[in-house]
Amino acid sequence: MKLQRRIAFHFSIQFIILFVSVFFFFIFLFILVANLMTKIELNANTADGLVDTIPSMVAIEKDEVTLDEKWSKLLKENDMWMQIIDKNGYVIYSEHAPQSLKQDYTINELLLIEESREVEHYPVQTYYDSWMSSKYYFLFGFQHNYKEMLGEWFATYSHQGMVDKQELSALEKKLKPINGFIQIFKKGELIQSIGTDDNEKLSHLELIGRIYEPGKHATKVNVYNDPTSEVSWVLHLPGKENQKPAWLFSSQEMQILLIAISISLLITIIFSVWNGYRYGRPLLLFVNWLERMGEERYDEVLTEKEKKKVFKKKGKTRHRYRLYQEVFQSFYSMADKLTKAEQERTRLEQSREEWMAGISHDLRTPLSTIQGYGHMLESNQYDFSAQELQEIGKVIREKGDYMMQLVNDFSLVFQLKNRGITLEKRIVEINQFVRKTVMKFEKDLTLSKVSFLFAGTNREVYVQLDPKWFMRVLDNIIYNAIKHNPPNTKIMVRLLQEEEKVKILIQDDGQGMDEEFIQNLFERYYRGINTNEKVEGTGLGMSIAKAIVGLHDGEIQVTSTLGKGTTVAISLATFRGSERWNKFKPIDRMNVGVIFC
Repeated sequence: MKLQRRIAFHFSIQFIILFVSVFFFFIFLFILVANLMTKIELNANTADGLVDTIPSMVAIEKDEVTLDEKWSKLLKENDMWMQIIDKNGYVIYSEHAPQSLKQDYTINELLLIEESREVEHYPVQTYYDSWMSSKYYFLFGFQHNYKEMLGEWFATYSHQGMVDKQELSALEKKLKPINGFIQIFKKGELIQSIGTDDNEKLSHLELIGRIYEPGKHATKVNVYNDPTSEVSWVLHLPGKENQKPAWLFSSQEMQILLIAISISLLITIIFSVWNGYRYGRPLLLFVNWLERMGEERYDEVLTEKEKKKVFKKKGKTRHRYRLYQEVFQSFYSMADKLTKAEQERTRLEQSREEWMAGISHDLRTPLSTIQGYGHMLESNQYDFSAQELQEIGKVIREKGDYMMQLVNDFSLVFQLKNRGITLEKRIVEINQFVRKTVMKFEKDLTLSKVSFLFAGTNREVYVQLDPKWFMRVLDNIIYNAIKHNPPNTKIMVRLLQEEEKVKILIQDDGQGMDEEFIQNLFERYYRGINTNEKVEGTGLGMSIAKAIVGLHDGEIQVTSTLGKGTTVAISLATFRGSERWNKFKPIDRMNVGVIFC
């Protein structure tokens, strides 16, 4: 698996694990918060809370009802009962219901209950459940009808809305068993308190709050209003305020929530540390390597201590670093390339110094000759004959020509290096082109001690090249074979066709070259001989030849053995395609074969 895919895979797996963990944590948190909200609602108004909660907590399957025992206890603690009625009006489940209640109801009876909110003399609250495909009707009743009882007391003990003194003791006896007291309000003013010495006047919403949220106050209230006398009797009964926990986290649910948050925070910290350890440690190794690279210590990708951390004894990458094994391999490869580049730079620097030394020598020698003759002529101490003056002029001209050739070759080398020369390519029949070049050397009378041999291909082969520049390549190579070999050397030029390429082989049976000579042969201004030796030429011929072959998208290679000779091979792509052929006018063609010169 590639590095990019492996990293993507690792981070995808981590993301999925993190997503699943967070998802389940939030589900757990949601359920916990829902339970907490339910409990808070139950504490605020237990009766309404039970009416809203129990239908969702009841499990009904084929009219078989299952209810947790804690809900049954809550109903009993709050003096409530419950009946569940199916779609046909039958009671399928009862909890703490009085025996006097019916076990089935007609439509009229259910409609009456819904309107009056009473069953017999019991006040009720209803809930209609249509979850899924089943439908059920819940009746939640209260064992004591305090509102009805308060109305009876009003009718018995009230005199113009108030209780006379002679009736107070009787009413207080009624209040004592239920531990309650009554406040009487008329036109918004508290006019009488019965069963308590507390004459505190409650604000409008404080009194309403004790009706809606009895669990949050010291008392819960029931009210009887008499429109005739404009009097309201308010019955206060003990509430559950004192039963609430004093500390916020004392409840089991809140403790679970606190533990869940702590565990999540701990897991997050551990995950962050693990990620930093897993992905950070390799980065530290890379930073150390880059520092060593900046100090040019390319051979130290990893120290011995670091290698033991990264690799096992058998050389395999340890699991914690396996994600970056391609990176380590790339670093080793880069270090190797940088080492070779440094060695190459050193070699090129040495070659440059040798090149400059050779150039200085080759320029100094003709300049010394010219300078010497100039002093002799300037001193006027010698009487030169006309013939001697002509000879001096000839030497000065030849040295000047040599220097001009050297300067031109320098300029050409840099133009070739920067691709400052534009080739004018033509389609050329390579057999004829190479043969004409060889014949040019054969006809040179100064080369009578060198024999030439040319062997072409069996059929015509065409290539695209610039005749002028490629002629110079062949001239330089053949001239080197003549110049650096003893007399009677045989030079053979052969052409070989290989698939879509053609090879030009220039072979000689001369003295050959060693490996160092071959490696430096194409260096600019490398002769491979002592610069004190008198050899014609600028020493840039092979460098120029290689650059020109490169401009033709070709390759040039040299093989040689000391004492046995040298072979220079030039490889060029052949020209193919009859449709393109008509666009060019080739050089006149001729029959080729093996020619002994």
